[in-house]
Amino acid sequence: MKIISFLFLLLMMVSCGDSPLLNHSMEGSGLTGERFRSTSEEYKFVNSKYSFSTDWVTGPLKGENKLIVKTWKTNESTFNGPFEDVPHNLHIYLWMPDMGHGSAPVKIKKIAPGEYEVTNVYIIMGGAWDLHFQILKNEAVIDEAVIRINL
Repeated sequence: MKIISFLFLLLMMVSCGDSPLLNHSMEGSGLTGERFRSTSEEYKFVNSKYSFSTDWVTGPLKGENKLIVKTWKTNESTFNGPFEDVPHNLHIYLWMPDMGHGSAPVKIKKIAPGEYEVTNVYIIMGGAWDLHFQILKNEAVIDEAVIRINL
């Protein structure tokens, strides 16, 4: 019984919640300003000739968030359009590298050529999160871009 109690206490001390081992008071307000929400910032995929922008409808903040992602060919357009679908499939997920876990899968709905509504974006706690944007071909990642969000 003592071993079970010890293991339970150890698990509670190293879990993702507030703990005496981690300083959660350092959680900042993050990139919630208008500069981050703006669609005027261009992000580029590493290997392909596509770029994208993010327009946060809600967030980024703790809890449920929503954003619009617009994609285009880098040398043929800008964040003002015209927009074009990425080749293959767009995949987006959240990952918290400092804690070694992600969040619930996001939902991506195409709303126009090169425009996607991304919902179910749950940021479950404060800290540094990586928002991964991937282009998948037959479940294999062929390109990726990562945006860091600090909350």
